[in-house]
Amino acid sequence: MLHQLLNVSIGIIGGADGPTQVFAALDNMDAILQALNIMGKGMLGIFVVIGLIAVIMTLLAKVGNK
Repeated sequence: MLHQLLNVSIGIIGGADGPTQVFAALDNMDAILQALNIMGKGMLGIFVVIGLIAVIMTLLAKVGNK
């Protein structure tokens, strides 16, 4: 899948006296959307785990204070 994501045409327009612009022509937008979907699921999983750890730590702190 990584080789599909790197299938991007990149170009530079400009010179010494004018502004330089970089453009990218995305040849395979479906692969990029699929990668963003996978990344979003991973980030959601990380936040769920962090939330569970926070809840467990709060419960342990309450039990330890009694």
